Amino acid sequence: MYKRNNKFKMMEISTINLVYAISFLDLFAVGLTFPLFANHLRELGASHTLVGVCSSVYSGLQLFSGPLIGGWSDVRGRKSVLKITLLLCAISYGFLGLTTSILCIILLRIVFGITNHTQIICKAVISDLIPPGDQTGVYGRSAALSSLGFIVGPFLGGHLSEIKHGFTYVSGVTALAFLVNLGLATLLPSESRIRNIQNNDVSLITGIKREFAKTVKELNDIDWKVHWDSFLLRFLFCLAIMCYFSNQSLYLREKYELSQKHIGYIISFFGTISMFSAFFLDQINSFYKDDSTCFTRLFHFSLLLTSCFMAIAFSPNISVLLLLMVPFSVASTVLRVVSMELMLKKSDESHTGSLSGASNSVMSLAKFLTPFLTGVISDIFTEKSVMFVGILPSGLCVFLTLYMKKYVANTEDKNK
Repeated sequence: MYKRNNKFKMMEISTINLVYAISFLDLFAVGLTFPLFANHLRELGASHTLVGVCSSVYSGLQLFSGPLIGGWSDVRGRKSVLKITLLLCAISYGFLGLTTSILCIILLRIVFGITNHTQIICKAVISDLIPPGDQTGVYGRSAALSSLGFIVGPFLGGHLSEIKHGFTYVSGVTALAFLVNLGLATLLPSESRIRNIQNNDVSLITGIKREFAKTVKELNDIDWKVHWDSFLLRFLFCLAIMCYFSNQSLYLREKYELSQKHIGYIISFFGTISMFSAFFLDQINSFYKDDSTCFTRLFHFSLLLTSCFMAIAFSPNISVLLLLMVPFSVASTVLRVVSMELMLKKSDESHTGSLSGASNSVMSLAKFLTPFLTGVISDIFTEKSVMFVGILPSGLCVFLTLYMKKYVANTEDKNK
């Protein structure tokens, strides 16, 4: 019995290590081309609005195709679906580097939006394999390695893009990374060895309907009277952050006339600061021991984020921008984590999953809206104006957190 348990434990460890590697390579591959995509479209003659539409289509498809891929993996199996989606991504990225047709690029972008759900499937494999009480640490390590991939990817992609036909080479390397990931996926154990499939007779359509029904139920089960503030904060925060992220490559090129290599450096720098911010989050929280409601931290870092947007908009040179990236990254990291802490503090453990799912849907909606909105504004007022757009939602976060802070204080005084 001991040998059998020990054998399963070794299989579990090797499988989780494979998941870590797949997660890292996935965001490494995405990080290679992500910073180049908008500039590549602009060089082919696309307007800012069209660039924004492409990004919005991708985010919108990610929002709706997530449950579809999840339901498909429930029916067909994680390993099988992962291999199919990785193969489609590899082929699509190969074609991306060979075409100069904007229409073809948009169609390929649609394929990416539907199929690029490696992170979702990796999380599903972890949930199949690891007991619920141990999943948080595994998810955290997987997220950290994924973030590392997104630091290395832009750095290498920026260098490759500087050579002649650079985008073609970058797309080729991205396709190769997906093929390597496909090879790693084939090493995952068979489905029957890591989970108990009880519904082998369930049809694909039934599985997809079940996943969409689950998403709708998650949203319906939320007590919006209790959680409206945390959801609104996360929506506004994501809206503000995406004003920067969905435009950073074009903004850096058009305002500071940077090469793609240096844009890659800055994106990697931002990712590095974000990673270190997450590591030092406990030290930051130690300064707010009396902030049981979370609103003091949310108010301070919303104010910091708004100030950063204003300073970035008026930044005279790239050196000042790099300095501003440090507080900007710290503020975005703290707001992301503390807004989730606020949400979970108001719920019991039985609703944690539904709250997390609904929160992801709300943030995906912000990611869908922002690129199109900022694209239209860039065409009307130039790309340099988009940082002013980020001031509005982040400023609303400041007023909302200040209002809630005073409201909670008044409520506590009345209850004394």
